[in-house]
Amino acid sequence: MKAPIRRARIAAPAAAACAALALAAGPASAATTTIRQDTATGAPYAGNWQISTVGTLNFSTTFLGVNVTGTCDSAQMRGTTTTAGAGELTAASIGACHTSNGFSSPATDLDLGGVSDRSGQIAYAPVQGGRDGVITIGGDLRITLKGQVLGLTVTCIYGFRTGGTDGLAFDVYNRDNPNRPLPADDLQGKSDAIQLVRETGSSGLCPSSGTGSGAAIGRGESTAKSGVFDRKLYLTS
Repeated sequence: MKAPIRRARIAAPAAAACAALALAAGPASAATTTIRQDTATGAPYAGNWQISTVGTLNFSTTFLGVNVTGTCDSAQMRGTTTTAGAGELTAASIGACHTSNGFSSPATDLDLGGVSDRSGQIAYAPVQGGRDGVITIGGDLRITLKGQVLGLTVTCIYGFRTGGTDGLAFDVYNRDNPNRPLPADDLQGKSDAIQLVRETGSSGLCPSSGTGSGAAIGRGESTAKSGVFDRKLYLTS
């Protein structure tokens, strides 16, 4: 974070970052994958992408023995991808967060400078009656937060875990999938069970874990490197 955060703010941005980063691209899969423009028969797409949440990010954690729930206004990621889904996260931000015990944290840009590997892959992996693919992120992402607890400056370092494995994993839905989480006509992502895990070097006052969830839409550029994300995308084999 760019500025110190007060007591209950330690849990909020961390869980929010967990949910937000769960909507970015990650490590390679053996599945055959093609990202296409607009539809299942569209031309392959390679270039910049943007992922933006729709609605709030929701999170829950235990802080000093008390269950804390909250929301964050938004999240946004930008990166690059090849037609086969290999991607790199280049920027991420989190909107203002608010907790059930009356505290909040300001909107902030996530610092990706210390992340050694931001590469990854979107994999086509359909499930009948469910998703069209999966996105994963490797286990080396970390969030470092500082705040004041009982008059003490506390440092909290968090990693991510999904289904008992370090890193992030979440589902992807095509724009015409009737099971997509949002009514929007866009490629979408959803995360419901990402776990935040306290890492070595954190204060014992930091929450040991938390969970986050959220949904977002993803788009590319019709004009390469324009910064205008108006191209709808579609995931196929």
